[in-house]
Amino acid sequence: MVRGCFDASCTPLLQTQVVSVGHHRGVAIHEQTTTRTRRRAILCSTRRVVGLLAIIAGLVAVGLVVVPAALPNLVTAMRSNPTVPFIVALFWVLATVASITGKRAICTGYLSWTETATAHIGGTVANRIVPAGVGAAGVFAAALHRGGASNTAAAGVIALWAMAGGLAHAGGLLLGVAWLREGWSGLLTVVALATLLVVAVRLLAGWLSRRRAARAERVAASPARFGAHPAVRTARAGSSLPAVVAPPSKWRRLVLTARDVLDAVRARPILALAALTAQLAAAACLATGFALAAVSFGVPISVGVAMAAYLAGTALSAATPTPAGIGSAETALIGTLMLAGASLGEALPTVFLFRAVILIAPVVAAALMAAAWVSVRLVVAARARRRTARMPHPHLSALPAMPAVILAIEPSPAPEAAAP
Repeated sequence: MVRGCFDASCTPLLQTQVVSVGHHRGVAIHEQTTTRTRRRAILCSTRRVVGLLAIIAGLVAVGLVVVPAALPNLVTAMRSNPTVPFIVALFWVLATVASITGKRAICTGYLSWTETATAHIGGTVANRIVPAGVGAAGVFAAALHRGGASNTAAAGVIALWAMAGGLAHAGGLLLGVAWLREGWSGLLTVVALATLLVVAVRLLAGWLSRRRAARAERVAASPARFGAHPAVRTARAGSSLPAVVAPPSKWRRLVLTARDVLDAVRARPILALAALTAQLAAAACLATGFALAAVSFGVPISVGVAMAAYLAGTALSAATPTPAGIGSAETALIGTLMLAGASLGEALPTVFLFRAVILIAPVVAAALMAAAWVSVRLVVAARARRRTARMPHPHLSALPAMPAVILAIEPSPAPEAAAP
């Protein structure tokens, strides 16, 4: 009897101690997981920075060796064709207009034409410093936030534009390699395969959406039969241990990102088509400028072959995380030109001139836009001051009449003092 009472009285205390120990153990596990994740993120960031610095150092060393040897040929080619830089700059302007038009189409309701152009030029300049297109994405996201877009909307727009750029690079790589190797037959084969791939992806996306809808209906009908997501490990019922949410793996994040992009494309197919068209038009303009520069400098290849070389080289250089593709783009373009039949002495002047114009043109455009903005602000301020000076001031015109009015009013006599 006494033992039963003792057990009954000690049971709540033992349960409290067990729950406390379990709670502290769960907190310790959570802290260890967080610390391990933080250390892994710091280590990955350090590796990226060290790798990027090593790549930049190697490219600088190669440039110090190659550029002095290519300068004489570049000077000679410039003397014979002084209009080539202006031709390249013209096609860069056309490519920029195409990109701004595409961004304006997918940013309708958030950015005006002027804001879109400013964000695009600013992002292009930022890409000269920050690698892998991060600078352009950051500037674009900041502009969308200023325009009133939420984080989700801004992320969707940026993902849509990035997806269009990735498809344009992939298509350019396939078309360029097919044209360089097989000519028209390879080009037609790639177009046919791309058409079949688009149809297959469309059918697969529809099947996956129907499957997700059916699963959602089954879960809503009988939620007890379906467990939680495998990435979430909840505590048991009646336990005070905190739920531990495992971070998704890289493959899971890739799948979720692809699903979000597909949902955005399915929700706004016209905008996705506009973004893809703008990316393809911009790539075609730059490829045309590169091809005309190569032909003008006497490279013994046709315009079509030079365009294919540019598309393939640009797609290959896009995979290297260097600022503005410096080093990787030049190497890829020189390699594709030599693969097309040009010599090293013929390819170096063309690539260096084209890349110099492409790298300098956004900076010049940004400087001109900044100067125009400052000029407009100064003109507006001058007009405001001139308008203020011409406006009548009623209080100033009434000042001379005040003394006469004051003198015309005689003061009232002081009241006589009362008799004592």
